[in-house]
Amino acid sequence: MGVSDGPVELGALIRGHEEELLTRAIEAYRVSPLRLPAPIDGPGMARLLSPILESLGDALGPGLPSALPSPIESSSALVPGSAAAREVEKSAALVGAILASGTGSGYDAAALFYALRDVLAEAPVRPEDRAALRRFAEWIMVVAFDAFAAARVQAERERARDLLEDGTPVVQVAPELPAAFLVGRPDGVLCDSVLSRVLLLVVRVGARAAILHASGLTDPARPDVIEALRRFMSHKKVSGAVHLFAVGLPPEAEEAWRGVATATGAALSFEAHFDRAVECALALSGYRLVRS
Repeated sequence: MGVSDGPVELGALIRGHEEELLTRAIEAYRVSPLRLPAPIDGPGMARLLSPILESLGDALGPGLPSALPSPIESSSALVPGSAAAREVEKSAALVGAILASGTGSGYDAAALFYALRDVLAEAPVRPEDRAALRRFAEWIMVVAFDAFAAARVQAERERARDLLEDGTPVVQVAPELPAAFLVGRPDGVLCDSVLSRVLLLVVRVGARAAILHASGLTDPARPDVIEALRRFMSHKKVSGAVHLFAVGLPPEAEEAWRGVATATGAALSFEAHFDRAVECALALSGYRLVRS
């Protein structure tokens, strides 16, 4: 960015020197001691930073370099949380989320936004505008880090959910008897997924009974579980059509499960042990389990 004879309008400067700003920010990121050593995708970095600079230039208004505004006018858009800054903050948050979805670390994200801050803080504008720009660059860094952390947490939750879903057995104990072994502390999405697999087996084999083994649940009466049961038991292929056997429920959870069955019209019985549930379920299909 060339140095002018005097201060210029902030928005016009950013809009007129976007390519140069991007090049300098990427170079500053490249030599940053904060980031972890790794190859740099220059065009990819430019695509991340470009929307931030574009929205920042737009937020600062369409004024011309010859029309020198007051310091208040030129930096009024740099108020965190203001309507004028909203698009800039959204762009920064998106960059944080994108970085979190890749293999980059928090150090890499810090290096990128520090580089952007330092380049913006060198703008040949009024000292008060330069200070406001630096403060705002630090603010969008915070916004990006919040999005980065939230995206990483959500990714870990989804990974844990996938692992738990893949590890939750839904089996056929007998040709016409599906059973699910519920474990851990699943959320509503995971409960729906597992119970949908049970429903699929019920329909596929024409089952008259199904077993839900709940002794592995951390809290079988938590709202997510109960609401998923309500959706499952309300299905026309379950309610009034399939007898459900719940196994291993503590007494305090039986009441909540019984309430769902009553409300949906589903047939539900409770058994303390799995073998007893299998025996009763097979009896409904005309089988008799003989113990040796």
